[in-house]
Amino acid sequence: MDISPETQEKLDRVLAKIDEKIPPVETVRLKLSRGKTTVFDSKMGGVPYFPKGMEYPTVREGEHAGKPLYFLAQLNFGTLPKIAGFPTEGILQFFAGGDGSGDYGMSWKDNCDQNAFRVIYHENVINDGLYSAEDMPDFEYDEDAPDIAFTGEFLLTAEEPEKMPATEYDFRFVNYVYKAYNELFNGELKSFYDMYDADRPLSEALYQTRATVGTRMGGYPHFEQEDPRGYKDGLSGHTILLFQSDSENGGEGWENMVCWGDAGVANFFITPEDLARRDFSNVLYNWDCG
Repeated sequence: MDISPETQEKLDRVLAKIDEKIPPVETVRLKLSRGKTTVFDSKMGGVPYFPKGMEYPTVREGEHAGKPLYFLAQLNFGTLPKIAGFPTEGILQFFAGGDGSGDYGMSWKDNCDQNAFRVIYHENVINDGLYSAEDMPDFEYDEDAPDIAFTGEFLLTAEEPEKMPATEYDFRFVNYVYKAYNELFNGELKSFYDMYDADRPLSEALYQTRATVGTRMGGYPHFEQEDPRGYKDGLSGHTILLFQSDSENGGEGWENMVCWGDAGVANFFITPEDLARRDFSNVLYNWDCG
């Protein structure tokens, strides 16, 4: 998109004002690649790090109670770059699906209901007495309503941490950007959606300036639809993006694709207070697609 000098000047001023209100935060982009992994690697799929003395996570309630959850991903903080607020040791894991809904284990009614998804933190990592491929439960894969967004396993390789500014997908951006416009340009906008009629070039530039796609930990999220924290009660405090799994290729061909529904994205959020306590019982899980 070509941006005129006038629109660029406005864009720079609006974004600077937003960055004052919603400061950039650290993020680590995670690249996917096919290859054999160990139980200690940061990865998606395969055999997770899991002590044999622990009960493997299952669906808790409903028709499919007791069915094992799919292992989605794990982050080994001991080998990943350090970012503010996140653990520096231990392994954080995400399990989801198995309830037969085809919604990858997410509850549309309550995004924090860990009935068919689970977030587990292993603070102390041991080297012996761990799950192997033979210890993994049997899964029932339904091709008509799959509860997993990929097959096989992907190694997650971290890039260097970087500061990521808020983007138009985050509910705080949406709630503030029109106020920033009014403050800077004496506008009288009542909502974010009024900007398109008031200043179409600026509105379009806002949507194309800051990219949010990709698998990552930390930073700001990407959504294909709408940020649920902006319209569902009790979710606005979940301001920290723990992990984002985007639809993308980890190799050549469809068999190496992570695909959430129709090329969607999945996000896991936590409150700053819970993260500080290393309490992952109230994580917000959301996925959506176009």
